[in-house]
Amino acid sequence: MVILKRLYSVFHGHRSRTTKKKSRRWEQRRMPSKRHDCIGWEAAQVGTTLRHFYTTARAGAVRLSDGGGPFGFDVMVALLVDDLLRAYQFDAIIETGCFLGDTSDYLAHRYPDLPVRTCDINSEYALFTRRRLADQPNAHVDCLDSPDFVTWATSTYQRPLFFLDAHWGEAWPLQRELAAITRGVVLIHDFDIGHPRFAYDTYNGLVCGPQVLALMPEPPPVYFTPDPHADWPLPCLQVGRRAGIGVVSLGLDPEPLHEHPALICHELYSETVVTT
Repeated sequence: MVILKRLYSVFHGHRSRTTKKKSRRWEQRRMPSKRHDCIGWEAAQVGTTLRHFYTTARAGAVRLSDGGGPFGFDVMVALLVDDLLRAYQFDAIIETGCFLGDTSDYLAHRYPDLPVRTCDINSEYALFTRRRLADQPNAHVDCLDSPDFVTWATSTYQRPLFFLDAHWGEAWPLQRELAAITRGVVLIHDFDIGHPRFAYDTYNGLVCGPQVLALMPEPPPVYFTPDPHADWPLPCLQVGRRAGIGVVSLGLDPEPLHEHPALICHELYSETVVTT
């Protein structure tokens, strides 16, 4: 708690598309990536994202192996969220597992006209993040078990974007979170994308990857991962641990995901349920 109080003093009044072809999960892809160009209005949006992303304080560095920062300090994920917001016109952004609020802080400032709801089961983390976001009227922080939080969000919003990052500690709520979502686009952090540069989590022998999706009550027929070789308009400056991201559309049209130049589509097979 002493560390959290010291960190809070830092923030008080201060702001520091590749191929659409479906393929099997573990195939190596050497297709040249389609350039993710941006001009005019889109270039201005990239500039706004860049400014907010790199001025968000990385409080998570006190504990996280990636050094903290929005989305584990991977600006490519921030750019992907920009694209998905334009394509889907989400009515809210829902995050689970806020920890010290790096991603929450970024989202609340980057999208001030959207509700940004986040939660953490740890009361100290939730309180810290709540104080950190006190100047953002669009942000709200709950101390709540994340599956209950996701259930509430699904019943409240029609087109939410979910960023699931509550998998920490002994209890792994991801399967219950996914089971509670009836509609929305879901980004799963620490997801196995089958590339050695991108880290993922494993809990009790179950990999955070397509295996988890296959265990859903109604598994999606396809899921998406970022193309590691995609040409984005900004470089990723994360030189440490870089987490993989899995993307699924539940109850919403997946076509914008199929059309995105930096996402790879994978068919989900039941035989992906394996343990390590």
